Amino acid sequence: MFKHLVLWRFSPQISSARQKVLISELNSRFRAMVGQVDGLLKAEVGQNLASNSEYHMILYTVFTSRKAMEAYQKHPLHLAVKKEMETIVCDRLPMDYEV
Repeated sequence: MFKHLVLWRFSPQISSARQKVLISELNSRFRAMVGQVDGLLKAEVGQNLASNSEYHMILYTVFTSRKAMEAYQKHPLHLAVKKEMETIVCDRLPMDYEV
């Protein structure tokens, strides 16, 4: 299995109330990709609850392999979400590992 995580920081103009709505919407969209993106076993987005972190939300995904994760990066469903996120986030930190 291959795991891909991304931490995001919202742009300063995104209010706390809007952040919560966006996190919920993104969670639904990423979860809906399971079964539509080959090799994507799990996807979830949540609010970062760590008080000492500058990042607001996290994406947690599980893939059958690194190759599946690389294919996901080019999948139209992922690209559509990624494009929209360019307007709401100012920083991202990806992390990948294999188990």
